[in-house]
Amino acid sequence: MSLAKRQRALSRGKEKNLKKFGFVSLRYRFILITSLMLLLLLTTLALVLGIVQTRTIRSRIERQGLAIAKNLAAISVDHLITYNYVALEKLVNQAVNNPEIFYVIIHDKEGRVAGYSGRPDLQNTVLTDEVSLKAIEAKQPFVTVPTAESGHNPVMDVAVPVYLSGSQDQWGTVRVSLSLELMHQQIRQTLWSILILGSLALAIGTLIANWVAQRVTRPLETLVNATIEAAQGNFKQSISIHTRDEIEILATNFSFMIQEILAQKQQLENQVKEIQQLQQYAEKILATMGDGLLAVDVEGIVTAINPAAHTILGLPKSKIVTGCHVLALFSQEIPFADYIRQSLEKPSTRNQQEIHLQRGDKTQVLLAGTGILESDQKKPRQIIFNLNDITVLKKLEAQIRQTQRLADLGTLAAGMAHEIRNPLSAIKTYVALLPKKIEKPGFLEKFQRTVPREINRLNTLIEELLELSRPPKYNFKQTDIRPLLGQSIELLEANFMERGIDCRWEVPNELPRVMADSDQLKKVFINLMQNGAQAMPDGGRITIGASWKDRWLTLDFRDTGLGFSPDLAQNIFTPFFTTKAKGTGLGLAITHKVISEHGGQIEAKSQEGRGSCFSIRLPGIQD
Repeated sequence: MSLAKRQRALSRGKEKNLKKFGFVSLRYRFILITSLMLLLLLTTLALVLGIVQTRTIRSRIERQGLAIAKNLAAISVDHLITYNYVALEKLVNQAVNNPEIFYVIIHDKEGRVAGYSGRPDLQNTVLTDEVSLKAIEAKQPFVTVPTAESGHNPVMDVAVPVYLSGSQDQWGTVRVSLSLELMHQQIRQTLWSILILGSLALAIGTLIANWVAQRVTRPLETLVNATIEAAQGNFKQSISIHTRDEIEILATNFSFMIQEILAQKQQLENQVKEIQQLQQYAEKILATMGDGLLAVDVEGIVTAINPAAHTILGLPKSKIVTGCHVLALFSQEIPFADYIRQSLEKPSTRNQQEIHLQRGDKTQVLLAGTGILESDQKKPRQIIFNLNDITVLKKLEAQIRQTQRLADLGTLAAGMAHEIRNPLSAIKTYVALLPKKIEKPGFLEKFQRTVPREINRLNTLIEELLELSRPPKYNFKQTDIRPLLGQSIELLEANFMERGIDCRWEVPNELPRVMADSDQLKKVFINLMQNGAQAMPDGGRITIGASWKDRWLTLDFRDTGLGFSPDLAQNIFTPFFTTKAKGTGLGLAITHKVISEHGGQIEAKSQEGRGSCFSIRLPGIQD
C-alpha cells in the first residue's frame, strides 16, 4: 500500500470514529463552556446574595421584635402584678397597630393568656401549641420561626420573660409575632433582578464567546481542512492565516511541515522505486545464476530457493518447497541432511564441505557452503546455503591429473632408464659369464645372490611406478586424524627404539575430522616418519604437531636430521629425485600425489644440519 493510500485510510478511519462517538465543534464547545461558567457564576451569586439578604433582614426583624417585646414587658409588669387583664388587653391591641406586627400575646405568671390581640375569647386560657409552651418556659429572650401553615404568612415569634426589677421571679411572658412576608418579598425582588441581569449578562457573554470562538476556530477550521486534504494525499496547498498570534505561527509551521512531508514523500517514492528495481535485479540474478541458493530460518523452514537449487538438488520445478522443513525434503539424502542438521545446530559462515550424493548409478559431488544472515541483535536469523555442482569439475580434475601423469611419463622414462639400467646391466653381465664361469667355485653362489636382488629391485620400482601412475581408487570417509597418527607411530615404535629415535607428538585431543582414505593417509604418515628416521643415522627426535585454523588442519613432521638445501626442497617431490644412496625417489612423489588427491597441500622446509619439516594441510570438516 502506498503512502497516500495509507493516509487516506487513516483519515477515513478517524472520521468514522468521530461519527461513531459524536463530533462537537470546538466553537460550540467554547460557547457551551462559557455559558455554563456564566450560569454557574450567576447561580452562585444569586444564592450568596439571597442567603446574605435573608440573614440581614431576619436579623433586623429579630432586633425589632426583641425591642418591641422588651418595651411591652416593661409597660406590662405592673399590670401583671395586679392582674389587670383589661389594661393588658388594651395594651396588646394598641401594639398591633404596627403593620409589621402580626399579633401580640401576654401570658401571666401561671401561663394563662392575659391578653391576646384581636382574640378576647382566648383570655384566661392556656395555649398548648409547641411554640407557646416553649415561650412560657423560656427564662431568656427566645426567638423562633414556626413552620407556616398552608395559606398563612410566615412569621417570627419573639418571647421575652417579664421580671420585677431586682428579682428573679418571673411574672409572665410577652410574645410578639412579626410578619416575614416583607422579607420574602424583598428577597424575591432581589432574585428577579439578578435573574434579569443574569440573563442579559448570559446573552451578552454568549455573543462575546461566539465572537471569540469564531476568532479562534475559523483559522483552526482552515488548518483542520488542510490536514484532511493532506491526509488524502494533497500536499500541494497553500495556507494563509494572519491572526498575529500563536495560530498564525502554527499555520506557518504546518505549511513548512507539509512542504517537508512532500519532499520526504518524493524521496520515499524514489527510494521505493530503487528498492523495487534492486529487488527485481536480485530476483533476476537469483533466477539466472548457476549456483544454487537455499535460504532457511533458524527453525529449518525454507524461506527461499532459486531455480538452480531445484535443478542441483533434483527437485521438480513445479514443487513448492517454501514453508516446508528442509530436513523433510532431503531425508533420503543422508550426507546432505547431516550437513544441514550440523549447520542448523551450529550456524557458521565457514561451514564449507564437499558432499557426495548417489543418483542411481552415478555420484553427484556438491560443494556446499553456508552464510549467516543476522538480525539487528547480531543473532542468526537465516542460514543461506550456497550449492555448486562440481561433479563435472571433479571429473575434469581427475582427467587433468591423469593427463599430467601421462605427460610425466616422458620424465619418468628417463628416470626409469637410469634406474633399470643398473640392475639389467648386472643381470646381463652375470648371464653372459654364466657359460664360462659356471664351473668356477663361488660364481654360482654370487650369481644366485646378485640376480634375485636386482630382480626384486626392479619389481619394487615397477610397483611404485604403477601406484604413482594408476588412477586413484580412494574410499573417502570422515576420519579422525589423532587415532590414525597413533596407529602409525605404534607401527614404527620398535624401529625408532633400535635407531635411538625419540618420537613425540603434540596433537590436541579435539581436532576436526577430514574426508580421507585412512589407509592412504597412514602410508603418508609412515613414509614421512621413515624419511625423517633415515635422515638421523645417529639418532634424534621426531616431533609431530597439529593445529586448526580457517578450515584447514595442519600437520607438521619435524626431525633433527641432516636436512637439505633450499634448492633441493624445490625438487624434493619430483619422481626419481633422491638424496639417498639407496632409494628410487618415488616415495615423496607418491606422498605428494596422495595429499593432492585429498584436496590438500604438502610443503618441505629444511636447513642443512638443522633438520627438516614437512607440513601437510588438509581441509577439515567443522562440526
